[in-house]
Amino acid sequence: MITSFLVPEWLVKPMTSLLGWLLEATGNYGVAIILLTLVVRIVILPLTIYQMKSMKRMQEVQPLMKAIQEKYKDNPEKMNQEMMALYQKEKVNPFSGCLPLLVQLPILYALFAVFQAFDPVAHGYTYQFLWADLSQRDIPLAILTVVSMILQQYLTGMATDPNQRMMTWIMPIMFGWIAFTMPTSSIVLYWVVSTFFGLIQQAIYPGFPRLKGGLGSKGEA
Repeated sequence: MITSFLVPEWLVKPMTSLLGWLLEATGNYGVAIILLTLVVRIVILPLTIYQMKSMKRMQEVQPLMKAIQEKYKDNPEKMNQEMMALYQKEKVNPFSGCLPLLVQLPILYALFAVFQAFDPVAHGYTYQFLWADLSQRDIPLAILTVVSMILQQYLTGMATDPNQRMMTWIMPIMFGWIAFTMPTSSIVLYWVVSTFFGLIQQAIYPGFPRLKGGLGSKGEA
């Protein structure tokens, strides 16, 4: 199995062993991947909660940010100064929501290595899961990638921000294309399940404006 700085062996080996154990326990490769995904999401749950708290705080100060942007729209330097002052006053960090994504990168690299090297046939099972052959690329899973990411961005309120509305469509389509071009759909199944699991976590997390009506149909706070 190929390992490197980006694909650490200490992460790949336990994931491979866990995937093998889950496959033996369930008898289905797809179900084993889903359970492995849930294990990963539970492990990074503290970071996910931290991310959701940060996103909620950013949504709460969104009206103040928009007021500054409108007031200093002709003075970018002053706008940046006022925005930084607002972040310090409200104790928010616009980049804090990226932390879980950064943590997941080595996990994704490790899982890609695991799925490339792991062969369920050698364990006496097949790659078949529902309609999909997980050893091949799969169009429905690629479409689910797009749908899940659009739902995720809608739930977090990004779809209502005019400055980010274009990214609401560009990012999911880009990830959908990446999912379609993957030589194996095993990693795509992981990504789809992980995203939908994240949606459930956001749905039950208290205080998300999108769900409680704090953001109206036009994204107003």
